[in-house]
Amino acid sequence: MPPEAINGDYPLDRSTHSGLPVAGGVSYEVHAQRNGWMPAADGALAGTTGEAKRLEAVKISLTGDAARDDGYSVWYRVHSQTYGWLGWAHDSEPAGTTGLSRRAEAIDVQVLPQGQVPRGYDASKAACVSR
Repeated sequence: MPPEAINGDYPLDRSTHSGLPVAGGVSYEVHAQRNGWMPAADGALAGTTGEAKRLEAVKISLTGDAARDDGYSVWYRVHSQTYGWLGWAHDSEPAGTTGLSRRAEAIDVQVLPQGQVPRGYDASKAACVSR
């Protein structure tokens, strides 16, 4: 799959993914160059293909039982061109850059029980940098 697109919906089968004790899924949307936020639903593509437009930011959320109030949170951060690793975002918050023409070079994702934060979490570090 070209790097400028991400398929947008992945089921979490408790028997094969992450050892989660509940069923659920992961869905997300991306912020793409000149297109802005592009939602993904039911396995649709988020981003573009064949247009050479960079992905700049992402929002990720859990679905199903994994997203319930006493379930899990998805934490993620983006390594952005020029800025390096940005701060952690979680549960549909934007992570990356918007309006700055900087590509997302890597994404770190962790699914944690609600109330836990990733190692190295720093609330003072911005997860999304915008113009």
